[in-house]
Amino acid sequence: MDLRVRPLMNDQQQLVALQQSWRFDPFYSLILIEELERGGPANEQEQRYDQLALEVATNLARFDFFSRVSSQGSRQVFSEVTEYNLMRVGQRVEFSFVLPLQTPLDSRTPFNYQVYDPSYYIEILHTPEIGLDRASLPPACQVDLQAPNPSSDLIEKALALDADQTPDDPELGSHFAERVLIQCQSEDTNKD
Repeated sequence: MDLRVRPLMNDQQQLVALQQSWRFDPFYSLILIEELERGGPANEQEQRYDQLALEVATNLARFDFFSRVSSQGSRQVFSEVTEYNLMRVGQRVEFSFVLPLQTPLDSRTPFNYQVYDPSYYIEILHTPEIGLDRASLPPACQVDLQAPNPSSDLIEKALALDADQTPDDPELGSHFAERVLIQCQSEDTNKD
């Protein structure tokens, strides 16, 4: 799955949400598009996309939308997702949503995020070049997207799993996920 993330900041340089877009792979997109087109009259297709978006959002809420935000070793809690959309983009389907933090994080304290399926059934990676949108970050922010580096033992475990098998490690996917580290300096610090 192709991932795009925009960290959303408020005027106090606090991280308040992660705006995400997930573009499903071509094969899965084709299945969804065919089902949605066969699901009824063409003039009701938008409603079918909206209904599927609701189902996807409801299902992903149980898993925190496959997202983890941490600061100083503490995992952050999310608020309810109320902004989401599912649409066709060319021959692929894209699910977009805003994942709000329950408590805003001061961006001068380093934080990181990962987006991954805990079972590692679905591989989720930032789209090259446009996967990490820095548009809402202050210029004083340093961003480091780190590629996963799983051990050979973890790779063997992942390869040995059947599609319907639950891994022994409930966080297996975290070892295969990209990690994005963000730290911002205050604007006053840069003026010295």
